[in-house]
Amino acid sequence: MLGPIDFLAVEFPDGKMTGAGFRLLGELAARGTIAVLDLEFVVKSPDGTVSRVALEDVPQMVPVDVSSWAGSFSGILDESDLETVAAAIGPGSLAGILVYENAWASPIMTEIVDSGARLLGSGRVDNNDLNDALGITGVTNT
Repeated sequence: MLGPIDFLAVEFPDGKMTGAGFRLLGELAARGTIAVLDLEFVVKSPDGTVSRVALEDVPQMVPVDVSSWAGSFSGILDESDLETVAAAIGPGSLAGILVYENAWASPIMTEIVDSGARLLGSGRVDNNDLNDALGITGVTNT
């Protein structure tokens, strides 16, 4: 049984990644915390033209071997998803879209089903709501 599936869409306004994200993603996957299902990138040129960027062609400030992520395309992301993300980024920006399984939760999900219990729902608390509830100021998440 799969754990919950989430996604992150991140804009890199300067058009390149630091490389640290790839390293951290690798560590999480190696520990079995997550399983990467999709990892795709789009870039918006200064004139507004949008195009996909192959993983090995993603501009990085510090080069990182990304070969372990090659083939991370489950098909969950479709063209409309990429278009939505592309519409949200500024000219000259790069965006990464990551779809991942919360693999750590898979044993819990299996136990729920095997015990005869019913999962009634799951969800995510909005970061802005969480910051407000905790009294954290000066941080905005979109």
